[in-house]
Amino acid sequence: MDESEDNKRLRAAVHYGVQVAAGEAPMTISKECTALITELALRQAEMLAHDVECFSQHAKRTTVNGDDVILCARRNPSLQEELRERLDKIPGPAGKRKSKAAASRRERERERERERERERERERERER
Repeated sequence: MDESEDNKRLRAAVHYGVQVAAGEAPMTISKECTALITELALRQAEMLAHDVECFSQHAKRTTVNGDDVILCARRNPSLQEELRERLDKIPGPAGKRKSKAAASRRERERERERERERERERERERER
């Protein structure tokens, strides 16, 4: 299967980024390792693209939005919160919320997640 020119450029750009990051690491990272990290990053990006497309289709939308990306982080509450904060800072349609009710619902979800995190922390304290 012949790789398109765009895919080749993307692969080269990701590999370059991995090499730069590897050069900044406090240890030596082999060329084989950077190649594997590049492949991992590209495959993760493919899976993320597929997931956000599915989430958008499930919501009966033809455009992927920030909420679809945030949904991909559903198992990592701290990442989800960071993504929400970044999304809220984006000017224009990407950063706009659909309604006050939706924003309120998201705020209640965030508060519930913070409460669950506090409860987990209390539980860890009791175990010590």
